[in-house]
Amino acid sequence: MTSRQKDARALRSGEALRDALLHLLNAKPFEQITVRDICANAGVHYATFFRHHASKEALLDHIAAEQITTLVDLTLPFHEPTIEGRGFDILCTYVDENRTLWSTLLNGGAGGAMREAWLRRARQVAATRTPVASWLPTELGTICSVTLIIETVSWWLAQKPNTYSAQEIAVILHRMVTASTLSPD
Repeated sequence: MTSRQKDARALRSGEALRDALLHLLNAKPFEQITVRDICANAGVHYATFFRHHASKEALLDHIAAEQITTLVDLTLPFHEPTIEGRGFDILCTYVDENRTLWSTLLNGGAGGAMREAWLRRARQVAATRTPVASWLPTELGTICSVTLIIETVSWWLAQKPNTYSAQEIAVILHRMVTASTLSPD
């Protein structure tokens, strides 16, 4: 077998493990899922799992880090006056296009871990940026903003599809976050 074939097989196995965990999270809490469950669902050997990840927590962390980085990066432009609300529009469109994934991550068995990962990433990003004009201390503003975003998106995903459009949720997020964190001056 060539290294190219091995790489392709490793990519397929990695995707299968990721998809298996997400599928299992739709059925039961993360704490009840075993590595064996993930392997059986993915159709890969038990040892293959450990070639990719040290634990089921590491697999979840990998999925969370990838998705959280994307979402946090999408929300950053919301304070820019020339693109008011645009970051939330992009974020909500992305979540809507990946609705099943995000429903599983936020409202499934991994919800708590996802919230922690999102806040951790937002704090990292906030530490590298100039604070916005806010009456809140930067860290508290970050916590409040992230909590509003996460809980609003989680609530939206729990609604029947098409009850609210991505654009409607983006407007709600923009209004709530700016009203609660930005200085009225």
